[in-house]
Amino acid sequence: GVQTCALPIFTFFVPAAIFAVWYGGLGPGVAATALGVVLGEYIFISARGSLFPLGVHESMSLGIFGVTTLICVMLCENLHRTIRRLEQLLAQVRNPWQLQGEMPALNAEMLVLNGGYIERSLASRYGLTALVVLVAFALRYWLFGTPETRFPFIFFVPAAMIAAWYGGLGPGLLATAAGLVLGDYFFLSQHEALGAVGDIERLSIGLYAVSSTMCVLLFEVLHDHILRLEHAIERAEQHHHSVHLQLEDGAPVGA
Repeated sequence: GVQTCALPIFTFFVPAAIFAVWYGGLGPGVAATALGVVLGEYIFISARGSLFPLGVHESMSLGIFGVTTLICVMLCENLHRTIRRLEQLLAQVRNPWQLQGEMPALNAEMLVLNGGYIERSLASRYGLTALVVLVAFALRYWLFGTPETRFPFIFFVPAAMIAAWYGGLGPGLLATAAGLVLGDYFFLSQHEALGAVGDIERLSIGLYAVSSTMCVLLFEVLHDHILRLEHAIERAEQHHHSVHLQLEDGAPVGA
């Protein structure tokens, strides 16, 4: 019925919000989320052509979409904010004479910014991945149980987002795959476990896989940008250090 399809319908708006925040930042991401809520509820849910009142299942669909998408929006904005700070730091490291008074604070800040997911241990990155997937499974089982099949992947989407934000591409894809297997095996429907599924179930699987994978890949693009900025800052600092050593030795710069 329509209620069964409500969550997949809202899921179509998730990639739109993900791309909006990745490209434009916090404002566009929040705007895309709000538009998805309004359009999905007004046009698709029960085809009522109105916003209120909402039933239990309709309210649940709205809440799931809004919370899940806003998690992605905020995590993406966190990476955007780090990128902006690193770009500012890179510009000032390359031109230290312009803002000499701010250099001590900026150097201290760089110590905080360094230590992105590349420098985190495999144990911490994949350990957190296992933890968020288990928490997602526990929440889904506790709130809905196995008889309820409408929301098989409800908490696995934010689990994949958190894993990708903290650990990068590998943990994000692993969390996505783990959520797919657990959601299919325990919550999807009363079909043979991991066996053939119907059209609605196939749609639910596809939308979850595409949305989560897209979010993971966009997070990885931002992580890669951060890593390149950190390398550029390191090279700029090494260059300035080399120049200072040459000046102290009285050697011509660049000799």
